[in-house]
Amino acid sequence: MQLSVAIQEFDLSLAGVVASGTRKLYLRRLHSLLDFLGDVEIEQITTSDLRRWRADLSERKERWVNNPYRPPAAGGLSPWTIHSHVRIARQFFKWLIEENYLSQNPAARLELPPLPEEPPKAVAEEDLQRLLNAARDDPRNYALVCMLADTAARVGAIATLKLKDLDLENRRALVWEKGRGGRKKAQYVFFSWRTREALIEYLRVRPDNASDYLFISKRGGHLTPHAIYQLLRRLARKAGITGRFNPHAFRHGWARGALRNGADLGTVSDILGHSSVEVTKRFYARWADGELQERHDKFTWLK
Repeated sequence: MQLSVAIQEFDLSLAGVVASGTRKLYLRRLHSLLDFLGDVEIEQITTSDLRRWRADLSERKERWVNNPYRPPAAGGLSPWTIHSHVRIARQFFKWLIEENYLSQNPAARLELPPLPEEPPKAVAEEDLQRLLNAARDDPRNYALVCMLADTAARVGAIATLKLKDLDLENRRALVWEKGRGGRKKAQYVFFSWRTREALIEYLRVRPDNASDYLFISKRGGHLTPHAIYQLLRRLARKAGITGRFNPHAFRHGWARGALRNGADLGTVSDILGHSSVEVTKRFYARWADGELQERHDKFTWLK
């Protein structure tokens, strides 16, 4: 079987199982392997080939090549991007073994590159307030920023949230989130009274019967994750924000803020929908030296 055919079969196995954004990411990552190796027979691929591909990723001088949303730019790939490439390749070859397309797994000894230990990339609290102020003149934009900041949901879940799954009375919404292995799972996300009021104001001006989705464009179609990113980008420019404003940074910000406010890891993990507390700890419970000093002073038993 040729590599291109194997990738197509793998993608087909994910259809209806994982979120569409996850499928697109997997395809982009695996097509970089196809571009590097050529359309070879999968039986010919060796561990050495995969390590050369990994080395090529680490030595690249340009990022966002073939990205549908960003033009290419100078600068190498980030450690997280390289880690993602390798992790997906390992999953792909493991699937080929499980489906009996291969008898030996060349990725079994393909090591994952280490990730740097640094705090997550969160929206700064002062920038969140600037974004909220910049969005106040548009009920849809204000409600959208509130939902991103308040629910800790991924942007795909907010983009695909339907009106019928919004429960204003109990201040929650049923969304489809990314689960283990990229698979979709239903999950409740919760929001505060402030966000509830913002949603009520938005629904008062939202055209009836425009779409099944909650957040819609001016033309009536639902807002895609990319459209939400562009909306936030315009708001950030309007507010004079130079820091982070991308949708996922709200999720980081919520988790970091909750932990700073004294929330336990188990609660934060459940709200984020993580598969385990260890995932939450790895990505969010890391603190800069100054933050550790503050937390030590708060929690030490020797006063």
